[in-house]
Amino acid sequence: MKERRLRLTLGALSGLAVVLAIAMGGGISSMAPVLLCALASVVILFRHLPELSNVSAENPKVKTLRFVTALNLIAVAGLVAFGALLEYGVIQLSPWQQTLVLPVLFGSLILIFGNAATKIPFNRYTGLRLPWTVRDEEAWIAAHRCLGYLSIPCGILCFGGVGNLKASVYIPMAALGIWILVPAALSGVVFCRKWRPKK
Repeated sequence: MKERRLRLTLGALSGLAVVLAIAMGGGISSMAPVLLCALASVVILFRHLPELSNVSAENPKVKTLRFVTALNLIAVAGLVAFGALLEYGVIQLSPWQQTLVLPVLFGSLILIFGNAATKIPFNRYTGLRLPWTVRDEEAWIAAHRCLGYLSIPCGILCFGGVGNLKASVYIPMAALGIWILVPAALSGVVFCRKWRPKK
């Protein structure tokens, strides 16, 4: 019952953030209430992460779960803030600096997250959450092992875009696509093989 109440609270805060952003015109003035809703969600999520994820609070993997959740939140908040600062002209990048942003950002995130991926316990909040990975632990393990194995080649591939304006967009996007789609497909195969109807 408590878990259901927490899920409803997190959903309500997310919905309220969207409504406030739309009602206030989506400009810079809407950021403060949206950030307050996001901050409240983060506090609730961090305080109750073991309960919401059905992982024992004594489990050493809870630290990894918290680390990856924090990494996800920081990455999203950082990207939104960086995009807003670029949009309003607070930050201006030279063409050379523009070729560094996506390759370095995506490459670093893939390497850091990939290193932690194999240690993330089966849960519904953090990790490669697909309909089949959140329903079956074997599919979850297959997806996250694959993420771990692919993280170094895909992370290094991202850095290949540095120095060329077009390549600095396409190469990191391709690397990110490979890094997500291959584990998604592999875990989907594991799930289908396990749950397909027996003749």
